Amino acid sequence: MPELISSDPAWYCFQALTKKEHIAASLIRTRLNIEVFCPRITYQKRTRRGKVWFTDPLFPGYLFIKTDLSGYYRQILATNGIKFLVTYGTRVPVIPEEFITELRSRLPENDSREIPEPEIQDGADVVLAEGPFAHWNAIVRGRVNARNRVKLLLDFLGRQLEVEVPASSIMLQSDEGPPRHKVWEDSTDVISR
Repeated sequence: MPELISSDPAWYCFQALTKKEHIAASLIRTRLNIEVFCPRITYQKRTRRGKVWFTDPLFPGYLFIKTDLSGYYRQILATNGIKFLVTYGTRVPVIPEEFITELRSRLPENDSREIPEPEIQDGADVVLAEGPFAHWNAIVRGRVNARNRVKLLLDFLGRQLEVEVPASSIMLQSDEGPPRHKVWEDSTDVISR
C-alpha cells in the first residue's frame, strides 16, 4: 500500500480499464457508497453507418474517487475495472477539491457534456455521412436555411454537380484517410434530393 498522507477523505485519481471507467465508477458508487467523479463527453463521429453518437470519458482510463484511503484502498482496488491508484513513487497525490468543483461546475448534473458539431462554413471540405453519396468528399457552397439544408459541390461521373442535402448528413472532413472522390471548384449542374 502506498504511503498515505492522511486518513481524512480526499480526492484521489485511480486508473481504470479503458472503456470501463463508467462501470467501475458505478460499482464503487453503489457497492461502497463512495463519491466518484467520472466526467464524460458525448459527440458525433462518422462511421460506416453514417453519423453515430458516442459517449466517452473526458479523462480516458481515469476516474476520481473521494475517500479515506486507509479504510477503502483494498476494496477499491478489488472493484471490477479498477487497475491501480495513481502515485508518484510511494507518494499519493491528492486532487484539490477546487479542481473537482470547478470541473463539475462546467458539466451538467449527470457529469456528461454533449460536444456540438463544429459550425460548417462555406468552402469547408466535408464528407457525406449518409445517402446515395455516402463517404464522398464535397465542398460546401452555401446554406438553404429555411429547410436546414446545405449546397455541396461534388464530382459525379466526371461532371461537377451542386447538390442540396440535409445539414445533418454531412461532417467536416478529417484525417481518417485519403479522399475517396475528387471535388471540383466550379458548379455546372444542380441536383436536389
